[in-house]
Amino acid sequence: MSVPTSSSDITPEWVTGALAPHLDGAEVVDVAAHDIGEGTGIFGEIARLHLTYDRPSPDAPASLVAKLPCVEPENLAVAQALGIYEREVNFFTEIAPGSPLRVPECYLAELDPDGRFVLLLEDLEVDLDVGDQVTGATVAQAEAAIDALVELHAPWWEADELYALNWLPVPDAPAYMAAVPGIYRAGLPILEAEWSDRLPPGAVAVARALDPEFEGLMRRMAEGPRTFAHADPRLDNIFFARDGSGTVAFIDFQLCLRQRGAADIAYLIGTSMNVADSRGSWERLLRRWYDRLADHGVTGYSWDDCLRQYKESALYYLCGAMSLIGSFDTGNDRGAAMATAYTTRIFGHVLDIDAVSVL
Repeated sequence: MSVPTSSSDITPEWVTGALAPHLDGAEVVDVAAHDIGEGTGIFGEIARLHLTYDRPSPDAPASLVAKLPCVEPENLAVAQALGIYEREVNFFTEIAPGSPLRVPECYLAELDPDGRFVLLLEDLEVDLDVGDQVTGATVAQAEAAIDALVELHAPWWEADELYALNWLPVPDAPAYMAAVPGIYRAGLPILEAEWSDRLPPGAVAVARALDPEFEGLMRRMAEGPRTFAHADPRLDNIFFARDGSGTVAFIDFQLCLRQRGAADIAYLIGTSMNVADSRGSWERLLRRWYDRLADHGVTGYSWDDCLRQYKESALYYLCGAMSLIGSFDTGNDRGAAMATAYTTRIFGHVLDIDAVSVL
């Protein structure tokens, strides 16, 4: 299949070809595309496609989600440097079909030689409700998401198959070491000049203390034990059942990594929960993940190591705040609100748990 340059280039003929195995001879005669990614996605254009067919077909989806590269130059440069589009295509072709984690069905995953990609995915909002990063996760949502992440982390925990995934990078891969410290440091003067009065006392001091230690922290993040990590489990990437079944689904695997599972938990709690909620529940939530790993057969991982790795991870994810305030185009007012929520939450959480003590 050819790769469209944007959702406006997706034609009925193209979708008919992409969905041919599912159409039983039917054809798509109209595609109505609506942007759903502005203010939620940083590295991709995301559109919902409402499809009209020339005749009924039982397996033909009424709607799909199309994902394509972002158009913002700053974001695109980082995406291409880190190879994130290839990573997500590989996830949906190699990992998703056998994963116990609920993810959208993938109808098409293509990557062309120029690094452009397209995904055609199940529209999860037919049956599920997406979380709201700006509003923030409830404790119950965090518990459900953590239980689902255990189903991803446990089977891959130091598994031989994990190390056979040559396309899955580690946090100190050369591309990351070349790009991420610069992103962190580009945000530091903006944090000092524009955010010091929006963050809790001591936040800027923590950011400064991390500056000379940042590369060392990246190398520590790459230490084991390793598993398959989502690496971007914020609330905008998590769907919850509206029927009370407890189903939790995840999207957006562009940043997936071979790294510590505790990093996913620190990211979820530290960036998606409001500070008042995370303050009183983070250690219990982390223990929930830790105990469930043991229930799934993970051994040789002490609680002290888990706690230290959680704090290191929370500290590392200050780089996400720096990228949102200093390097990336967040798109619109909703994107700006997401950046504010991320930044204020992660700094508040780092202070609450005294993460700087692990430096």
